Amino acid sequence: MSAVTSDGAVAAQAARGAEQRPNAWWGMLLVVFTEATLFALLLLSYFYLRAKTPGPWPPDGIEDPLLLKPALMTALLVASDIPMVIADRRIRRDDRSGLVIGLATTFLMGAGFLALQLDEYRTDIKEFSPHTDAYGSLFYTVNGLHALHVVAGLLLIAWTFSRALEGQVTRRHKVTVQVTSLYWHFVHGAWLVIFAALYLSPHL
Repeated sequence: MSAVTSDGAVAAQAARGAEQRPNAWWGMLLVVFTEATLFALLLLSYFYLRAKTPGPWPPDGIEDPLLLKPALMTALLVASDIPMVIADRRIRRDDRSGLVIGLATTFLMGAGFLALQLDEYRTDIKEFSPHTDAYGSLFYTVNGLHALHVVAGLLLIAWTFSRALEGQVTRRHKVTVQVTSLYWHFVHGAWLVIFAALYLSPHL
């Protein structure tokens, strides 16, 4: 009886150890909180200037942001989180093919988001630029900073993808997937806030 109990305790302890977050995950969580604070400060500046600016917003005759393309971008980026979650779950089952497919799908959807954003910039820059006024400066700063985070996320995904192809990512060695997944969750979560602040709120 004691041997059975001992074996059960060892198994439970091993299970807890397997679910314990690695130091790299906590390090990435700290990075996410730091970057979230930066975005929060920029958006607070945006709303502060909006409150202090008399007349319509956006100012200086700038039209309200168009919503169709940003809405498509939002749908694409949010949907890209689904294959990332699937990839994370697949590697927990030691399914490396499922991991590779999930990472590749996420990468392509994230790249599609960036392509749409660049096309949006090409349209917006004809009407206003970062030098037009404070609105233009903050609009491009917040969007540009988020685009850089998307690029960083895509680089992480590509790195994890290459390691997976080389067989270096397994159920026991999946820290790169955990870190990449956490960062990508932040990237799409931050965009939802940006979309609501920069694109939806001027229409309210």
